Amino acid sequence: MSLERALLGLLAMLVIAANLLPGEATEWRRDAIGNGEFWRLWSGQFCHWSGLHLAGNLVAAVAIGVIVGKPVRRWLAALPLVAPLLSLFLLVAAPGLESYRGLSGLVGVLVAAAVVEGGTPGRLLGVAYLGKLVFDAATGSGSALLPAGIDLTWAAHLGGLLIGAALALAFRIHDGRPR
Repeated sequence: MSLERALLGLLAMLVIAANLLPGEATEWRRDAIGNGEFWRLWSGQFCHWSGLHLAGNLVAAVAIGVIVGKPVRRWLAALPLVAPLLSLFLLVAAPGLESYRGLSGLVGVLVAAAVVEGGTPGRLLGVAYLGKLVFDAATGSGSALLPAGIDLTWAAHLGGLLIGAALALAFRIHDGRPR
């Protein structure tokens, strides 16, 4: 079995397990991570506030997959590896954030995939995503996918985009393409 297939299997298992287990046990929680519950560095990126929240995130990932095509596989395979990096980013960049659930930050990584691998439609998606990110940060807007009282965590989306940019550079170096 290839490493890519193993990581894609791990990704599927993380999404399924994090959404079947109680959210309180899997969500990203600052205090719990500080107390040594390090699995939350992974599981918090994959569990969701509701079925609608999960469905919205999965639809976004599938739409990006349609834009990117087959190259999206290696980006998806990287998600279990970069999930804890996004969690660490949130610990530093969002000091007031106490809890978080959702794949949307990792969708930001896939947006970077669309920009790099998806031609003009991918670049247009990247511009739209960046515009929405700026709008969300400036206005504190919410999301119809989240239950009442749960705020959109734009810092996770920014972190995903930054990690995606770093991953794009790593793929470029690995592939031997000039920077």
